[in-house]
Amino acid sequence: MRVLELPSWYVPYGGQFVQHQAKALREQGIEVHILANNMLSWKREGLDVFNIKKHPLKSFFTEEDGIPVYRNYIRPIPRANILNIRLWAKKTVAMYEQYAARYGHPDIMHVHSGTWGAYAASFIKKKWGIPYVVTEHRGMFTCQCPLARDFFSPEFREFFTEGFSNADCLIPVSDLLIPKMKEYLTKDVPFRVISNIVDTDFFIPSKETTPHKPFQWISVNGYRPVKGYDILLPAFDALCDKGADITLTLVGENFEHPDFQAMLAACHHRDKIRITGELNREGVRRELQNADAFVISSRVESQSVSVLEALSCGLPVAGTEVIPPYTLPKNLGLRVPVERPDLLMNAMQQVMKDYVTYNPQNAHKHAESIARKDVVAKQLVNVYTQIILNIC
Repeated sequence: MRVLELPSWYVPYGGQFVQHQAKALREQGIEVHILANNMLSWKREGLDVFNIKKHPLKSFFTEEDGIPVYRNYIRPIPRANILNIRLWAKKTVAMYEQYAARYGHPDIMHVHSGTWGAYAASFIKKKWGIPYVVTEHRGMFTCQCPLARDFFSPEFREFFTEGFSNADCLIPVSDLLIPKMKEYLTKDVPFRVISNIVDTDFFIPSKETTPHKPFQWISVNGYRPVKGYDILLPAFDALCDKGADITLTLVGENFEHPDFQAMLAACHHRDKIRITGELNREGVRRELQNADAFVISSRVESQSVSVLEALSCGLPVAGTEVIPPYTLPKNLGLRVPVERPDLLMNAMQQVMKDYVTYNPQNAHKHAESIARKDVVAKQLVNVYTQIILNIC
């Protein structure tokens, strides 16, 4: 079996989950290739958009970690969103034809996200008959806040409808994404919820089980408005005001942003907040293992790999309801509605109160049961096999 991964975005623009999945599938004996057509960002790249040494003008074949990758960089037309989607999809289809000329057609394509890989894959399927599945990672599909709901402009409908309706299986990482995805279907397409992958052999609980004094909370989530730090900081402040002896460690990028700095300046207990900045995986593990509990205040998440890593390290979690129940069952933490600092504070307080009832090994085993690489890979291979054999 040969699988062609078709990500809607890819390294260095995120997409590490595609790498993890490709490696996990390869360990199951599956041949995996990746077709990566990256839309460059003018905001991020600036004049580097024109750096042809960094971003070659022509598509090229390469090998990354032993996996064949066919790469391309496309330069978007400013203020032409819909045209850019069409041009990206057209180029992706052309790349597929060039890929197939070199390697032959794959048995199945695995698309990552409906924005906009699924749209391109639908044309490939129509022309060459290659089946495809779509893993949806976009937390916007939870639609639990205005920011998420506003994302779904009517002008996007044709792209979602085309990409989702022609898929052979839709694989959201959370069942909370399904209702919105179904709105774009013109026919029945099977759904199968399959988790993201986490290295549960690497993220393991600390041997120390006694809580620190002060009690140490941690959040591994870089600053963006969707991450809800305007919810977390007031919740933390209120809990401190109640006399809780606690600290908060923030791990991630972009905390120097003026908006976050303004929030931090307004925080009465900012002296109890430590910001590490972005860390490598060893640094993230170290911070998780040195913490007592994990908190996440996001308005938008698909599943949250950071929550899975925290659970794998044995931490109880206080978070918002964008985290799916199957990821965070009641015996491992608490979920509260978004936009409610008061309820998040209550959840944090309750986790501290019930701390002795949480078992780090149970949290780790739960993370293994849904997110260990071989568990996820075997589920995916089962889906592929059913589709290729016309069982699905």
